[in-house]
Parts: sequence; C-alpha cells; structure tokens
Amino acid sequence: MHNTSGTSFFSLSLMTFLAAALLLMSCRQQPTASESLSQAERVACEYPDSTKAYADLLRTAVRKAELEGDAATASRACLLLARQIQWTDEVTALQTARQALQYLDIAEGSVAERLQIQLTIAGLLEQTDSLAQAQSLYYYCLDKAREMQSADEERSALAGLANLLLAEGREAEALDMARQMTFSSGDSDSEARFVLARCYLQCDSLKQARAIYRQIDTHSNTKARYVALRHLTEIALLEGDIETAPVYVDSAFAAAEDVFFEAMQQKDEYHRANLEQERQAERMVYRQRLAQWLLAAVVIIALLVIAFLVSIHRHRQAIQQQHLLAEKREREQAEERLGQQEKMVGVLQNFIIEKSEILQRLHSESDKKIVLSESDWREMEETLDSITGGFVSRLRQQHPDFREEDIQLCMMTRMHLTNQAIAQIYLITVSAVKHRKLKLKKDGFGILNPEQPLDEVIATI
Repeated sequence: MHNTSGTSFFSLSLMTFLAAALLLMSCRQQPTASESLSQAERVACEYPDSTKAYADLLRTAVRKAELEGDAATASRACLLLARQIQWTDEVTALQTARQALQYLDIAEGSVAERLQIQLTIAGLLEQTDSLAQAQSLYYYCLDKAREMQSADEERSALAGLANLLLAEGREAEALDMARQMTFSSGDSDSEARFVLARCYLQCDSLKQARAIYRQIDTHSNTKARYVALRHLTEIALLEGDIETAPVYVDSAFAAAEDVFFEAMQQKDEYHRANLEQERQAERMVYRQRLAQWLLAAVVIIALLVIAFLVSIHRHRQAIQQQHLLAEKREREQAEERLGQQEKMVGVLQNFIIEKSEILQRLHSESDKKIVLSESDWREMEETLDSITGGFVSRLRQQHPDFREEDIQLCMMTRMHLTNQAIAQIYLITVSAVKHRKLKLKKDGFGILNPEQPLDEVIATI
C-alpha cells in the first residue's frame, strides 16, 4: 500500500509539472501586460463605445501584470478599470482603485499618480455613502493639489467637496467651495461647471445658474446637453418665463432622442467588438489546440487517480459514518425546506409589490415628475400592511414621532424603489435622497453606523 501511495504521488507530481509546462508554452504566445494595456487604451481611443471590450482588456492587463510582477502596469490598469466600472459596480470599483494604490506603492510611483488614484477613491467613497471618509480624503487631495499647483486635481477636489456639502444640505458652504474652482477654456471641466451651476440652483441664484449652464460646452456630449437643457427648462419655469420654457423643452426632447440613438449605436458597436474578438480567438485556436488537448488529458488522468483514492478512503469509513451521514442529511434537508419556504414567502411578497398599480406607474413614468395622491399613499400603505403583516402599522406604533414624509420614505424603501425614482417623486437630486435616508437612519432610528443601509434597518421592523 505504501508503494502504491508513493507511486500515485509521483504520478501526480509528474502530471502537475507537465501541466505547468504546457501552460507556460501556451502563455508564451500571449502579449505582455504592457502590450495588453496599450491595446486597451487604443480601443478606448478608437472605439469609445466598446465599453465591454475595453473593460475585458483592462482585466487581462491586470492579470498579466500580476503574473509578470509589473506593479506600475497593474496600478495603471486597475485605475482605468475602476473608472470604467464605477457606475455599474461601485463596490468592486472601490476595491480595484485601492488595489491600484497598493500597486503604485510597490512601483514607487509619482505623487501626481497617487493624487489621481486618491481622487478616484474619494469619488467612489462618496458613491458608496462613506461620506466622512470621502470628505477627509477630498480635503487631503485639495491640499496636495494646491501644493503641487495642479489646477485639474484642485478643481476635482473642490467639486467633490461641493457635492458632499450639497448632500448634507449646506448649500451656502457648497457654493463658497465651488466658487473657488478655476476653469479652463476646453470641455474637460464640464463636470465641475455642472457642480457650480447646481450650487447656484440650490441657493436660488437662478440667474447665475442659468449663465453657467449656458457656458457649458456640451457639443460632444449629448447626455450633458440633455442635463443642461433640462435644468434650463426648470429655471425658466421657476422664473415664470413661459416663452423660453417651451424652446428649452423642445431642445431637451431633441437631446433625449440623440441620447437614445447614441445608446443604439453603442449597442451596435458593442456587438461589432464582440464579433471582432471572436474572430481573433478563432485565429489563435490552432496554436493552442495541442496544448489544450494535452492539458485536458492530464486533468482527466489526475481526476481519475484522485477519484480512485477517494473511493477507497470512503469505502473504509462507509460503515462507521453511515448513521452520522444519514442524520446530517436529514438535518440539511429540513433546513433546506425551511429556507425554500422562507425564500418563497419573500418572492411572493416582492411579486405582489411589483404588481402593484402604483409601482407600475412609478416604473412607467421614470422620465417625468411623479405625483402621488393621498389615495395612492393609502393604497401603498394598505398593500404593504397586507403582505408584510402590518409593517406600516408597526412602524407608526414604534415611532409615533415620525412625520408623514418619514413614513412615506420608509414605505418606498421597503418597496425597493431606487433612489432615482424617489428623487423624481420629490423633485430632488439622488444625492439629496441619500442624505434624507442617512438623516432618517441617524435621527429617527438612532443608527450611527454609516455602513448599515436604511434597507437593513427597515427590514428589522
């Protein structure tokens, strides 16, 4: 038996060495990490709509840089990847940006590169509602940018601080912070101009806000043009300018159409990029076919050997563990049935909520201001009470000091409405919705943990 075990381990070791050699042979034909990063940057420059292809190439560059020990390339690729996915997966983007900073420390990068990564991390902290950390990091970046006399980084830090102050309801301080920004003649500072205009708008300085929105260069960005025209329409309505408002409305509608057509073009470009990737993969198949077959054979043989050894071990212990395994299996099945029942109840509750007429209206009017009557709120309350066993009634009983708008915010959060939908109901920004939720969580429920979202607090009621 000892000789058999020794022979088996020798065979497994030989197979592992052969598999590693085959992997090295197959990887030798692949481009290096720096070449993959250059290819990704070319794709971003020549095909700006090929977002998936760009992100895939960046992930490939990160993996290869880790294997090659190229910390500088890994840092640059992680930073670009974090910026690319920040609006689709903010948590992963934050982790990736922090990895970029770690790789930069290994590579001993410049202070300017570190400042760019830290500004990206501050923005992602703001997106994930870590407002205190974001504010501290923004102030640090602001001091560093002024020390280096870097206008772009200083403007980014000031814009981030102004956004945070707006989210906290400190409009006057946000406006003072935004006024410190210096602007260039190009369109690279459009985002900062939007921040300044929003500060003026929140402070009811409509004339200044309108002037800033008109100065923003939106010729190359249809989404920015739509946002600017939408705010100009809002300003015209607030000023009672019934002659100018229809013109802005028509322009905003035309910009929205352009945004739609651009999205369609991006979709077509995405499919074309995928087809091109498939063609390149097909051209490389014949180079890797032999290595793949040999590697598959090694894996199959190794699995057979391991399965044989495991089967012998299980056969020797089958009698002793038979009763224990049976009892464990019964417990697992009972727990699984209980979990399935709880999951089914949750699914049925969410299904009833999603089929509610009010929620369907909220989804169908996602591009307009949403107006809910008192009867709509009552229907929403009755629906929630009926499927959650009296959620709203318990909320009112446990928190009698809550205002009606606090109750409504809890109801919308329990119905899984997005911050965007809630913002359209109250005609406020998404950042303001997040601030309201944060204030309700702290002042209403007494939860001081910034990492615990309002959804989890409400789920305990």
